[in-house]
Amino acid sequence: MKAVRFRDYQAKMKNGDSLSNVLSLVFHPLWMPVLGTLFILFWSGMYITLLPIEAKRIILLIVGLCMVGLPVALLLFYWMYHWVSNFYISKRRERILPLICTAIFYYIAYRTLHNMHTPFIIQKFVLASTVAVFLTSFISIFWKISLHGVGISGVTGMVAALTTMSPMLLPVLLMFIILTGVVGYARIRLNAHTSAQYYAGVLLGFGLMFGMFFII
Repeated sequence: MKAVRFRDYQAKMKNGDSLSNVLSLVFHPLWMPVLGTLFILFWSGMYITLLPIEAKRIILLIVGLCMVGLPVALLLFYWMYHWVSNFYISKRRERILPLICTAIFYYIAYRTLHNMHTPFIIQKFVLASTVAVFLTSFISIFWKISLHGVGISGVTGMVAALTTMSPMLLPVLLMFIILTGVVGYARIRLNAHTSAQYYAGVLLGFGLMFGMFFII
């Protein structure tokens, strides 16, 4: 009887870990720039949603190439040569160089969008993302802060700032707050981070993005 209960417990743990892995992949920090940009362009309720579709496509192309495509290609290159152990860059020391390179790609995206005179709201989001990655790379020299925490909370901070200007976004903000908690539960359950590491990532991502939008 005890053996049956133990197997049931193992099955539940395995299912829980599978769900946590799915959540970790779906809300991987590499996808967050596109998620944030899509939200601003189509669902924010701001003036930018009135841009012509051609302009939106160009913005998404730049963000997708510089902030997703190039970092993913770089990560795959590092993985092929065994410079990183996995897609999540689980080891702290492996993170520093990829993060610095990613921050450079982000800055290229920011300068391109700035030179094209794209709406300031997009420039703020990309610039805050760039600063967040630079700070995360510096912190990673000494401590393993959560990249997932920085990523999902950065989008949440952006939505929170926009909600102060458009209260109709409050239900969306609540959804992102819940998602931030769910992703944190997944990362901690997988022993990828301690609670302190995830909460520190959340504070960095949310605080930086909210400050960039609401204060600057």
